[in-house]
Amino acid sequence: MENFGVHDKIEIDTREFHIHTGTVVEHKKIISEVFEKGMFLTSREYSIHLRSRTQQMNYEFLNNITQEFHNSVIDELEALYRIEEKLNRFKHSISHYHLGSLFLKRNLYKEAIRQFAKAIEQDTKFVRAYNGLGISFLKARNFEKALQVFDKALNIGEKYPDLINYTGLVYLFLGDFDRATTLFKEAININPNYYECQLNLGVALYKSALEGVKDPKAVAVPARVIIYLKQVRDTDRYKHPHWQKEFNQLLELLKDNNHEVILPEIENFQLRLVDFTSEKERIYEFYLRFLFGGDELTPETIEKYEKYFHAKGGNLEKYPDYWNDLGVFHLIKSRSLYLRSLSEFENAIKLAPGFKEAKKYRDMIKSNEKGFLILLRAILK
Repeated sequence: MENFGVHDKIEIDTREFHIHTGTVVEHKKIISEVFEKGMFLTSREYSIHLRSRTQQMNYEFLNNITQEFHNSVIDELEALYRIEEKLNRFKHSISHYHLGSLFLKRNLYKEAIRQFAKAIEQDTKFVRAYNGLGISFLKARNFEKALQVFDKALNIGEKYPDLINYTGLVYLFLGDFDRATTLFKEAININPNYYECQLNLGVALYKSALEGVKDPKAVAVPARVIIYLKQVRDTDRYKHPHWQKEFNQLLELLKDNNHEVILPEIENFQLRLVDFTSEKERIYEFYLRFLFGGDELTPETIEKYEKYFHAKGGNLEKYPDYWNDLGVFHLIKSRSLYLRSLSEFENAIKLAPGFKEAKKYRDMIKSNEKGFLILLRAILK
């Protein structure tokens, strides 16, 4: 059976996105990628599970699940902009922060910058929002702006290793190798196992060695860069085959000692390693869609998010946040069933207008409907 896919173009405000979703049968995966003006923004994957090796997948089955996944990626993207439009009418710094994080995850830097700036406007001491804003400028390669934001963050809160590392990375891109080296060493002094920062320090020493040298060919890529690139590669967060392939390709490139080729590749890789995702990213996305999505969450949408609330190892059951999030999820799910029951009583009344019992239950639900919603909004805000 051949691989196949679908494509859609969507326009949101002044932006035009192209979503390509394809089924790779041999790897049992559906991959959806989002582009703008030919530039890759983000991708999502969905594994196709078979009950046995001998079970055959027919074209209709593959077509249906590919289309469903494709539509869900479009729905999630459009939902972010609906949330932004509605959120503009509220002052809720934490929601602006989480929405900024979701935009940043999709490499939508302009929108991420807008949301983090709103969060800071409403809470000038919100260090995490400064961090997100600085990273957005950094990944957008607006290094001067990034430096201004990181400097403010360092002045108003505790000096966390990641914040120091990102500030050092900005100085590195601005060509101030001495200041970058000092900051990287400061972050490593706090956390010696911060391998991404150890790698950045190696790159700073590498660039410094090349500065002003008469014969660049005489300068070898420092062993430190290779050692810590491998250390980063071997951490759990980069175990995905796609990441492993990219690490190994860069390691092969470093063997040639061709600095003109190596430097831009390693710079791009350093920016890719700058990560702002939260393990609860999908949970916050669900909350935002409930609070500000503009439409009631369908049972199908709720079901899609349910898996993100359940423990997947790591002894999450020992943490109170896990049970708190699960409790809130079940309240939202209960409200969805609550509203479904209302429509079912309405159907009973349409079929039998004199059905007193159905009218009684419908009226009881309607009298409490707003109270349930107020309760949930109070919990989440």
